[in-house]
Amino acid sequence: MTLGRRQFFKLCTAGAVATTAVSLGFAPTTANASQSRQYKLLRARETRNNCTYCSVGCGILMYSLGDGAKNAKARIFHIEGDPDHPVSRGSLCPKGAGLVDYIHSEQRLLYPEYRAPGSDQWQRVSWDYAIERIARLMKDDRDANFIEKNAKGVTVNRWLSTGMLCSSAASSETGSLDQRFTRALGILGTDSQARVCHAPTVSALAPTFGRGAMTNNWVDIKNANVVLIMGGNPAEAHPVGFKWVIEAKIRNGAKVIVVDPRFNRSAAVADIYSPVRAGSDVTFLMGMVNYLLSNDRIQHEYVRAYTNASLIVRSDYRFDDGLFSGYDAKARRYDRSSWAYELDEQGHARRDLSLSHPRCVLNLLKQHVSRYTPERVSQICGTPQADFLEICEIMASTSVPDKTATFLYALGWTHHTTGAQMIRGSGMIQLLLGNIGMAGGGVNALRGHSNIPGLHRPWPALAAPAGLHEPAVRQPGQPGDLPQGNDPKRPTARPGQLLPEHPQVLYQPDEEPVRRQGHP
Repeated sequence: MTLGRRQFFKLCTAGAVATTAVSLGFAPTTANASQSRQYKLLRARETRNNCTYCSVGCGILMYSLGDGAKNAKARIFHIEGDPDHPVSRGSLCPKGAGLVDYIHSEQRLLYPEYRAPGSDQWQRVSWDYAIERIARLMKDDRDANFIEKNAKGVTVNRWLSTGMLCSSAASSETGSLDQRFTRALGILGTDSQARVCHAPTVSALAPTFGRGAMTNNWVDIKNANVVLIMGGNPAEAHPVGFKWVIEAKIRNGAKVIVVDPRFNRSAAVADIYSPVRAGSDVTFLMGMVNYLLSNDRIQHEYVRAYTNASLIVRSDYRFDDGLFSGYDAKARRYDRSSWAYELDEQGHARRDLSLSHPRCVLNLLKQHVSRYTPERVSQICGTPQADFLEICEIMASTSVPDKTATFLYALGWTHHTTGAQMIRGSGMIQLLLGNIGMAGGGVNALRGHSNIPGLHRPWPALAAPAGLHEPAVRQPGQPGDLPQGNDPKRPTARPGQLLPEHPQVLYQPDEEPVRRQGHP
């Protein structure tokens, strides 16, 4: 190819014109589709954690700047659900989804502040000043008010003039340190947000099942055939956990029943809604116990083997005019010695496996709840009698080995002065139906915090209770231990199957465990 003189000048002129046009801004813009945007989490550090705003404990992924680069400053800028979390499976409710806003809120306290006596202003102080002043005030008060011995000369080592308010949204480890710190100093006045919502549960479930916490995990609720919601509104308060209730409906065709003074969002997706007067839940539950016993709709084999129904109570036990035996009107307290079981020559509790003895626990319970007839329940609770009987029949249908029911409750029970009795009543129903220890069956408290055990477990605790092993750890077989499902040499309990290896421990409040005859 040859380029003539005239053609050369034409080419130079065209290039000059094009250059001038580009400099004047006439160049075409780059198409966005041809340019890939950098992924905003590419250089971020990922940290796994749990949301602490309710008992579901949804898994979250926190992304922060600061991947080790010299000029990068660590700062959380994005939070999303953890798809690998077994309960939430990537879901977050509005509170969890708004965690970034809480972290960067202008009202968040980042430094210690001090308000002088009589002042209405808070002033920022250093950490050194805050720690030193707190320690000095505590030391002076403890030296002045520490009680080494009480009036009877018993060593008590108490410090009653100082209290500590803890946070139940902290981790369980932090909560345990709070308890160890206060108890080591002799402080008895410790409190947290979780006390009101947890104390009635512990006082009810601990003497019933041996431990004061919800009996199931969230995922296990999908195995239930009946879900009875009283004293709570999980569809609104625990929406991510409530997905397992919906899964029970889809998976098992489960019946969802809501008994509540108001028609709430949980009732909107329930199969049955029944109104009840606020505070009358004990009557409703005892009426259900009366229905189960009067119509013989209990799981006899389970009740006989795994509850204290066959134990015989002492002959001096009474219940007359609303008072149990042993009441001292002057001292306004009970002597509970007459409530104990009758013992044989070896010191074992006597049993009547036929459940026909008039003083066995089952018959005493039947006599006690006989007053809660459907008519009386309807009169006190305001619940239509037909609705009450329908709910009782649905619950009674789970007294067979291959069906289970679960109770879900929250502060609608625990905030009552009779909250412990309500929760205890639900536990009695589940034991009569044989729903405890079975897939999908239980009594589940829907907490407002996901890390309560550290604050409310008795400390110091150097070892777990007998039979309570760490998950996925094979333990040597001990008398009374539950059979380990991952050990092929030991039998595995199936729904409705009773095995001799199950623990035969009968708990009484404030007493040592009473074991069945033939068990150590």
